[in-house]
Amino acid sequence: MKTQIHTSVSSSLHNLRHSEDQNADNESYIDCLLLHSPYPTSHATLEAWKILESYVPHKILRLGISNVPPGMLEDLFENSSVKPSVVQNRFYPSTGYDVELRKFCIERGIMYQSFWTLTGNPRLLASETVAKLADSVKVSNASALYSLVMNLGVVVLNGTTSTQHMQDDLTEIKEVQKWATSYPDDWKIITECFASLLE
Repeated sequence: MKTQIHTSVSSSLHNLRHSEDQNADNESYIDCLLLHSPYPTSHATLEAWKILESYVPHKILRLGISNVPPGMLEDLFENSSVKPSVVQNRFYPSTGYDVELRKFCIERGIMYQSFWTLTGNPRLLASETVAKLADSVKVSNASALYSLVMNLGVVVLNGTTSTQHMQDDLTEIKEVQKWATSYPDDWKIITECFASLLE
């Protein structure tokens, strides 16, 4: 494990250097490195985490973890010197939308990021609540869902190869935010309905 982690970090630092100059390896750093998933036990996860901690703050500024269940995150948080800054999980029904884990993150200043927000939530995407918001603001159902998820304090990760698609999503999310400010009572009803879909 130790050799694999050191090799992986070294490779990332090399690949992310700012120039082809081999000396640039010494100047490169990683803003935030995520452990892709916990190891099978809390002990093994903490062992890997301790190795990553040795790079903070000179080569890695922050650490995070992905695909982590609540108990494992709590153990990691309580027993680490460098606390997780980011949790990157699927926001979907199989994990109960990580309600307790998101609460833990909020209370401890950990950024919760969701991936597969659209593909993991076809029921939410097709819900009356999302459709009502999309229709009211004249945006796509995807942007309406993103806006509702973001309203929960979730940072939505969205990948696309289309600059236009990304720009459209950002523009539509801003339109939802403006609409929410202009129609706070309607926004409150929609967000309450959306929250009930997550129960």
